[in-house]
Amino acid sequence: MEPTFKVIADLFQVPQAEDLEVLESGRKRHGDNSEESRELGKQSLNQGDYATALRHFREAVENRDPNDIESLIDLGGAYEYGDEYPQALRQYEKALRANEEATEPILGVADLYKRYGRFNDAILKLEEAVERQPGNAFNRIKLAETLRDARDRKRALVAAQGAILAKPDEAYYHYWTGDLLIEMERYNEALEYLRAALELSPGDDFLYLRTTVAFWCAGRKVEAIKSLRLASDLDPEKHFYHGLLGILYEETDQSEEAKLESERAAKMDRYDHDLLSRLLIEMKIEL
Repeated sequence: MEPTFKVIADLFQVPQAEDLEVLESGRKRHGDNSEESRELGKQSLNQGDYATALRHFREAVENRDPNDIESLIDLGGAYEYGDEYPQALRQYEKALRANEEATEPILGVADLYKRYGRFNDAILKLEEAVERQPGNAFNRIKLAETLRDARDRKRALVAAQGAILAKPDEAYYHYWTGDLLIEMERYNEALEYLRAALELSPGDDFLYLRTTVAFWCAGRKVEAIKSLRLASDLDPEKHFYHGLLGILYEETDQSEEAKLESERAAKMDRYDHDLLSRLLIEMKIEL
C-alpha cells in the first residue's frame, strides 16, 4: 500500500497544522471527500495560497477512487504552479499509470518538457495524445502551439488546421491559425482564417487589429485602415489604436486624418508606445 502524505510528512518531520475543521474566514479546512478537497484546493490556488492548495489536493489524492485520476492531475498542476517540476511530473506519471487511455496527464507531461526546453519530447507526447483522441481539438492546438514554439511552423499549421476541423466553431483556433500565417508571411491565407474568427467573435477588437496587420502586409491598405477603425470603435479608450491610425493615414497621404488621430493618441502610455513599435516592425513600416 502506498504511504499517505501524512506518513511522508512525518518521515521528513514536516510540521503539520492543527486539525481545525473551519478557518476563521469560514472556509473549511478539510474536505469531507475527494471532490470537496479538490474544490477547496482550487479555491486556495485561485487565492494564491499555494501551501494550502497543496494540502487540499494531497487529501483529495488520499481519498480518491482508484479509477479517478483528476485529483492526481490537480496535484500535479499545483506542483507545476509552484515551480516544483519533478513533483509535478511524478503525479502526471501516476495518473498515466492509473489510466492509460487518458490524455490530460500527457498534456501535463508535455508542458513540463516544454518548460525544460525538451521540445522534441513534448511534441512526441502531444502526438500521442492526438493519436489517442483524434477528435479532441484542444490536444491538436496544444500540439500546434508547441510546434510553433519549436519553430516548426509548417507542422504547426497542419496541427492547427486539424483543430479547426475537429471544432470549427471555435474562434480562437481560426485566429491562431491566421496569426501563424501572418508570421509565415502568407497574408492572403491569413485573412481567410481571420475572417472566420471575426464571424464567430465579431465583438473582439483584438481580432480586427490582427486583421489590420494582415490587410496592410497584403497591400490592401484601405481595408487595413477600415479594420483598425472597427477595432477603435469597439474600444475607444485604447489610445494605441489612434496612434496606429495616425501612422497609417500618414503612410497613405491622408494628412488631415493623420493629424486628428495623432492628437487623440497623445494619451498613449509607455506600454502603448512599446506595442506600437513592435507592431510597426511586424507591418514593415519605417518612420
